[in-house]
Amino acid sequence: MNWWLVWIIAFLVVLFSISITASRKIKTADDYVMANFSLGFFPICGSVIATVTGSAALIGGAGKGFHMGISYITTMISFTLFTIVAVTILGVTIRKLKLYTVPELFMRRFGKMAALIPALIIGLLYMTPTFGMQLVGMSSILSSVMDIPVIWGIILGFFVAVIFTLLGGMPSVAWTDAIQTVVILFGVILTLVLGVSYVGGPSEVIEHTPKRLFNFFDIGFKGLLNWFLVFGPFYIVWQTTWQRLTAAKTTRIGVWSIIIGFIISAIVGFLGILVGITAVQQLAPNTDPDLVYTKFLVDVFPPALGGLFLVSLLAALLTGATSFLLSGAINISKDIYQGWVNPAANDSQVLKVSRLSVTGMAILGLFIALFINDVIAIYQLALSFTAATLVMPVLAAMFWARATKIGVLTSIIGSIIVSLAWNLAGKPFGIHEILPGLIVSFLLLVVVSLLTKHSHDEEVTAYYYKFKNEKDDDLEEFEDKKQA
Repeated sequence: MNWWLVWIIAFLVVLFSISITASRKIKTADDYVMANFSLGFFPICGSVIATVTGSAALIGGAGKGFHMGISYITTMISFTLFTIVAVTILGVTIRKLKLYTVPELFMRRFGKMAALIPALIIGLLYMTPTFGMQLVGMSSILSSVMDIPVIWGIILGFFVAVIFTLLGGMPSVAWTDAIQTVVILFGVILTLVLGVSYVGGPSEVIEHTPKRLFNFFDIGFKGLLNWFLVFGPFYIVWQTTWQRLTAAKTTRIGVWSIIIGFIISAIVGFLGILVGITAVQQLAPNTDPDLVYTKFLVDVFPPALGGLFLVSLLAALLTGATSFLLSGAINISKDIYQGWVNPAANDSQVLKVSRLSVTGMAILGLFIALFINDVIAIYQLALSFTAATLVMPVLAAMFWARATKIGVLTSIIGSIIVSLAWNLAGKPFGIHEILPGLIVSFLLLVVVSLLTKHSHDEEVTAYYYKFKNEKDDDLEEFEDKKQA
């Protein structure tokens, strides 16, 4: 009996049962994309973990551990540190503003023109290729246990992801994420323990692993700085975190579920790195980094047990893909459609456009997965461009009332040009493009804002200080919002 296939079929049956059940409860756009602001600690924390530990942290972490070693842990330290600081300081402000998206902050503070470019950056430049990366991850799992070409694995993952997203929306994503997170955490721990035993024990791993893989400083200061900057600042403006925070019942639930979710995600990522280092004893040196985790898991576990853990990872990739589709769909339906095309759109129209946006983004992500060879490189480029262009303007909206719309637009456009030019120039001095992008973004924002006046459609305020002394919101406030 092909236990791998049995687990996959069982997983799909359970997944779509949950999705169909959730679809019956979806009546409004808020139900679909924000679970009607009713999520508790467990679904938010689980959703964060499942989204973060998909392709990037677990599959990517194992691949980096295999080829790069322990140095890659700097990325886990970076995204966890930046997220904890960001949600601790800005959590109340984001909740008070009832923000669905990052571009919505730009629209309220600087007018709708300032929100258009961020909406396109997040919805198309970041969310779409990230969805494509999840498809590649799903295909690597399917092709590891089933005799199908990678291209068919991508197409199969595409159809499953789109149908699941169109049916269940955020409610099904959050709860399936929460359940599978337990299996993922248990699975990666058991994979490491049994994997070490499988290759001969800890002494065998330590003795036969190249010493550079255990040297944190092997890639040098510049290498550590680059990885730290690529993954860190971005998480200040990671829209998925903002949406989970807003969708929570209360600020306290939102902040603590995200903090704990990221800490656990970092631990899972670190264990993934150790799995990759352990796999050096078993797999060929030229093994594709994206296949290290799945190939090692297939070698270590009997199918009857390993199938459960492999399916949990497949589920994390799928619901991660769904999260990115939903997040990008909000950018298109609310920031672009409702903000520009049809400001008077009613709830049913926004819901319809949200679902159409999911389909359109998914098709574009499918083409990226099929025709771009290095999807991970595209993802890292999208990550750095998003951070370089949006971090400084977001911080200005939160902390600096003197920032102007012209200053923000100049900052965004200028940082895009500089980041792209720096990348095309081959990253001079070995410095990643995100650093010059952030520096130029800051300088242009400050200088141009000081030289220009506020526009008539700006709300001249620093949101952090505006809401700093206000009492945290509670469930009653969200009940009032739902009834309004």
